[in-house]
Amino acid sequence: MDLRHLRYFIAVAEELHFGRAAARLHIAPSPLSQRIKDLERELRTPLFDRAHHSVGLTRAGEELLPLARDIVDRFDAIPGKLGRRLGSRRRLARVGIAPDVTAPVRETFRAAVEDLETIQLRFHPDNSAPLVGGIRRGELDLAFVHGRVAGADLTSVLVSSSPAGVVVGTGTGFDEKDSLLLSELRDVPYASISQDSAPSVYRATEALLSRHGVRRRIELDTHHPADLVHVVASGQGFTFVSLEGGATYKAFVGEPVRILAVDDVPLRLTTYAIWRTDRDVSGDVVHELSMVVAGL
Repeated sequence: MDLRHLRYFIAVAEELHFGRAAARLHIAPSPLSQRIKDLERELRTPLFDRAHHSVGLTRAGEELLPLARDIVDRFDAIPGKLGRRLGSRRRLARVGIAPDVTAPVRETFRAAVEDLETIQLRFHPDNSAPLVGGIRRGELDLAFVHGRVAGADLTSVLVSSSPAGVVVGTGTGFDEKDSLLLSELRDVPYASISQDSAPSVYRATEALLSRHGVRRRIELDTHHPADLVHVVASGQGFTFVSLEGGATYKAFVGEPVRILAVDDVPLRLTTYAIWRTDRDVSGDVVHELSMVVAGL
């Protein structure tokens, strides 16, 4: 057993779904399942009840979860504690970052934090919904997510609003175009990753598409934006991308696709910095991070 096994166990225990846990960990479901089986074999007890459509914790799993979290948290705290013992004033800050956060937002924030000389920054990539959960559970100090997040317990600050466009495969009737009307896509399915990855973004997207008569859908059972490439490049559907970069945009570079502006709708991909409101107090690293966000 090592820390990786415990991190994998925690992810599955929190998601109660091997596919979502694998996406959160950025690995395939098969090796994740095998690592959990290895852990169960070493502990000589099942940790999960696996039904056909559901996953639940056994009593042993429920007992292990707080112990595993404690061990992982203690390990992750070592750099900060060691630095303080050696006279360093740097504290560890765990910052979540969604796939399509642009490089300028990330690098401007990183440079501003580095200028403080009091914080050691560690980025945790994931989709927006798991990042919001990580903030609420206290596993992350701050996160950059897509779409505004509701809740009195969280502070949400807009840091970026990037122009977005449409990606279609070549040979689908749009090769001679640099832009289009959204209604021109009414006969083309809209392709997305699992919409639970960023619920507020997809709710707004669904409403927009319905208003323009675009009703066909392909929702992939994945949380990886790069998986959209195969569907769109083969002409099966279209999707949206930020025109200023990000993981989804980069996934289509070099592929047989056209990236087009939309003439009749001002498409924007918004990025918000979020943190727990009750932690924005003097002495908490979140307060220092919130001051950095205010200056972006």
